[in-house]
Amino acid sequence: MGLGRKANQQVTSHGLFDVHVKAVGYTHIDDHHINEDVALAIGTVLLSALGDKKGIDRFGDFTAPVDEALIHVSLLAGKNSHYIIEETFKAFARALRQPTEYDPRRRGTM
Repeated sequence: MGLGRKANQQVTSHGLFDVHVKAVGYTHIDDHHINEDVALAIGTVLLSALGDKKGIDRFGDFTAPVDEALIHVSLLAGKNSHYIIEETFKAFARALRQPTEYDPRRRGTM
């Protein structure tokens, strides 16, 4: 299983997002541009899905402490790159899930 497929599973599973991303392109040059394009595509879809944003939490924060890795957007601890990358996507998904979830106590306000 490639990193891209695993990352997609982490985002959908831990973020509770029903999304599938398949990217093909110029990875033979470097990963930067394909990652950037995927991030832009996800951002565009997310923005569209949120509509007027009424009733969502709008803020989120998550720390993912699993095995020997502890992740915010920046690495706080860890040496094993497998766990670092895996927990980065889990933390990203959870942090993204929080501000986009609907909170019925907000009653559709911004």
